[in-house]
Amino acid sequence: MATHSSQKRPTRTSPVATSLTSGQARAAELLLLERFLAQLPVGMLVNDADTLEFLQAKPPLPGLTDRDLLADRRLGSRNQEDDDPHLGAELASRIQEVAATGTPQHLPEFAHQTPGGERRWWSATLHRVDTERSRRVVVMLAVELTDQVRARRLLAEREARHQTLREAIAAVSGHKLAHSLQQVTDALVLALPIEVATLRLLDGEGKLHLVAASGLRPAETRRLALEPITPQRLETMTEGNPRSLPAALGLHSVQVRWLEGQGRIGTLKIGGRSTQSLSDEDLASLDSVTAQLSTALETIERSAPILRRRSLEIARLSATQTNPAQLQANGLRPRELAILRLYQEGLSTSQIAQLLVLSPHTIRTHVRNARRRLNVNSRREALDLLEATAAETMI
Repeated sequence: MATHSSQKRPTRTSPVATSLTSGQARAAELLLLERFLAQLPVGMLVNDADTLEFLQAKPPLPGLTDRDLLADRRLGSRNQEDDDPHLGAELASRIQEVAATGTPQHLPEFAHQTPGGERRWWSATLHRVDTERSRRVVVMLAVELTDQVRARRLLAEREARHQTLREAIAAVSGHKLAHSLQQVTDALVLALPIEVATLRLLDGEGKLHLVAASGLRPAETRRLALEPITPQRLETMTEGNPRSLPAALGLHSVQVRWLEGQGRIGTLKIGGRSTQSLSDEDLASLDSVTAQLSTALETIERSAPILRRRSLEIARLSATQTNPAQLQANGLRPRELAILRLYQEGLSTSQIAQLLVLSPHTIRTHVRNARRRLNVNSRREALDLLEATAAETMI
């Protein structure tokens, strides 16, 4: 009985089928690569290596690969002196160099000015690729670093402000009390997100005197400087009730720190006129400043006459600030205007005399001269006219 072989004949694949399968696989790979790139925060820019003509861009590279900006532009030839300002001279030069030499280049960080004027930063790698059609292109892959660069610069600026504050504290001297402590409050306002900083030192008689202030309005400074207060009164002033001093000064956030060495030295108070509160990091910085300042002030001269003299000096400087427009409108002399303004704030004749280092008789003489210049019969009329004139000069 005859038997038949069961061996299978080899299958023959046509060249056309093989070509299609290969082409489909390549297309699938390119599609997969394109989808993969679409998920990455990487942009791609392609230029012709010979003409440097822009060919293609793949977002996301806002402002750098905007088709409306670059599709009809040429980067320029290697002989062109002026590079496209939207790409940046450094980037244009690197593209030209890679196109000419074929050596890859990496730009760790470069800046680019967008058409809208916004400055952005990038990191990029450039390669020259020779395609199958004998066409050479320069491919740039770039990642935006704008957020990282800005954050780094903000941190550097913050550290510089804190370093200035540390240097101001280190320079505190009993011989230059006014100058050194004023520098501390000035630096403190810059170092932290606050608007107001004050320093009060405690004398041997248990009274706190204002020795430095930054961010206060002149009238607020005088209010704090003219009258020494006790620690007990300070506590009631910072409790946050509607009649407390922070509320009266328009401060929403207030932080008070006691300066302490062998005993209590004084207080450091900061405040903000906005509702923004300090972060935990800012509060930690404030505590660090308090500790450094306490050490610096532990051996400083804090006698009552010296601290009182400093406090009056602060108030006196704020009282001599004049408004040229108001002076011109009133025809008053600077000292006359200063005295009337102090009366407006509710100060008595004796308080004004003490502040300006004048006798009460001299104060009354200045008021009489001011009344004559304003052509009014009483101090009250002079103050009303002064207030009306101030409102007009502000418009």
